[in-house]
Amino acid sequence: MDDLATEKDIEKVKAITEDLLNSSTIDDPTEARELLLDLEANLPIAVRFNEYGLLNLQEQGYNLDDKHGIFQVDKIFYMGDMAGILCGIEHEVDSEKELMMTSITHLRVDPTHPLAKRIQQYQKKRVITMMIADGLTKRGGQRAKRQKRGFGR
Repeated sequence: MDDLATEKDIEKVKAITEDLLNSSTIDDPTEARELLLDLEANLPIAVRFNEYGLLNLQEQGYNLDDKHGIFQVDKIFYMGDMAGILCGIEHEVDSEKELMMTSITHLRVDPTHPLAKRIQQYQKKRVITMMIADGLTKRGGQRAKRQKRGFGR
């Protein structure tokens, strides 16, 4: 949404978001709504892309110069079961700003951010719920755990 959005447009987006929240089978509507509102109130959020986020961006045609850089989430949307909480990150390409979109589950959040723990809980719960919905069990569907590297490289 640009800065020229009318009040009617904003209300329309809010209604669509509410419909998506209420029809979600992956996310708990109340938890997702509260997190969504808290995220909007705490923008921008410093993030790095995880391996799935980088793959997702490549599929969208983005080739980042600094794949391990810190980016800022500038916009938050809710896209229902397909993407959950979607993050908009402004990125400069050829002196023009573009809005890259990726699921919050494809990001690593700065651990010092006040919502970091809640975001991580949402990410974990959503991934597990999606695995169950896809028919994967925790034993058969998950890769072996690797050593955590945290927010840094």
